[in-house]
Amino acid sequence: MPFSNCEQITPIMSEIRSIRPKSVLDVGCGLGLYGMLCRVFLDLYDDESYISKLEDGSNSQWTVRVDGIEGTAAYIPFIPSWAYDDVSCGNALDLLRNLHDDSYDLVIALAILEHFDQDEGLEFLSHLKRIGKKCIISVPKKVMPQEVTGYPYETHRSHWSDTDLAACGFNRFIPHFGVWIAIHDPEVGPVAQVVRQATQVKQALNFSGESSMPYRSADTDLVEIGKSLGTIMDSLSAIREQQEITNSERLSIKYRLRSWMPKLKVKAG
Repeated sequence: MPFSNCEQITPIMSEIRSIRPKSVLDVGCGLGLYGMLCRVFLDLYDDESYISKLEDGSNSQWTVRVDGIEGTAAYIPFIPSWAYDDVSCGNALDLLRNLHDDSYDLVIALAILEHFDQDEGLEFLSHLKRIGKKCIISVPKKVMPQEVTGYPYETHRSHWSDTDLAACGFNRFIPHFGVWIAIHDPEVGPVAQVVRQATQVKQALNFSGESSMPYRSADTDLVEIGKSLGTIMDSLSAIREQQEITNSERLSIKYRLRSWMPKLKVKAG
């Protein structure tokens, strides 16, 4: 389908807003929903002069570049031209192969990975990471069979787990009941990744015993997972704090002088 579930819009757009990219490539943009949201919330929402941008009508005042790639020509007329600077129509892999490294601050590919077979999917992910300084992808946790006559790009061809995505270098996941929302962010170190993920899960769960997440069929499991992750988060925070204290002490002049004193006494003797 040229669109994905509405429940993932808020967490994905919250992440995009926190990244604040100056250039975005929307791969498999469908009808252009996320390009429009990026334009509104990256280029208009916090700008007091947004009216002048809208009145201009030429897109010349946009400060964020938003480009798209879409494989199905029938969807192109529905994509809002004001939201995208450029939309290329064609096979995503062919188009991505021709783009330079770090061409965009952010590449998003939402509900498209499952339309590749496994080998093509691996190449697809490698190009996303190469082209974007950061990447956000989403893929259903349970991929249902799908074929649409006359629309070969709508066929579901593969299934992906969080383990698969982590093995491909995606180092952060946003909690969601129905899809894996995976992020490739080279700036986030291993400890910070775990702490941040645990914090997000902890915020998504109500520790009074009820889940605040929209999927309610496994509340008990979710609460237990949340408690475990909360414990991990607290432990890692304590470890990181202790590491900072230890490193600070080891680098201090006082520590270094103290470590040299026995050596100086031996030489003096």
